[in-house]
Amino acid sequence: MILFVESPGSKKRRIGAILAVLVLFASLLFLMNDYRLSESTTGDIQREQSWARSGVMPDIMVSGIEVQPVVPRVNEPFVLSVFCQNIGIVRSGLYSIDVIIRDANGMQVFKERAIRKNALEPGQIGVAFSASVTLDGDLPGLYTISIVASPEGFEDSNLENNRGSRVVDMT
Repeated sequence: MILFVESPGSKKRRIGAILAVLVLFASLLFLMNDYRLSESTTGDIQREQSWARSGVMPDIMVSGIEVQPVVPRVNEPFVLSVFCQNIGIVRSGLYSIDVIIRDANGMQVFKERAIRKNALEPGQIGVAFSASVTLDGDLPGLYTISIVASPEGFEDSNLENNRGSRVVDMT
């Protein structure tokens, strides 16, 4: 560095040498310290894992239960629709849907089984069950709709997400 001090254009070379030394120093500091990303802390928001792609099999999931009107009345018809999605990476086979409705006392007031003859492509959402339902009785309160999707002739990669339920306030 001393050689460059007295030569012509020495100011530019001196600045270049100082910058080179600073970059070298910064590089060494970076290498000596561990700047890897840390694991998430306990305060982080949990990420939804049930929607993650599954293995190399179909995976039928109950993805929605819809009631129209939103607050149905006892002894009057309402439309119940159940939606399923194949979150696997392979086309599903046939599957059945079991629908059970229990009244405010826990008594079963409706039961029906539907077999879906249309397979679902990977990522596809389909209407698995849709019917007009009339519940006889005069007991208003919270009714529970339980859904179970069962594979017919194929292996489902995650049977835990084949169930769904919804509580509906019947007036």
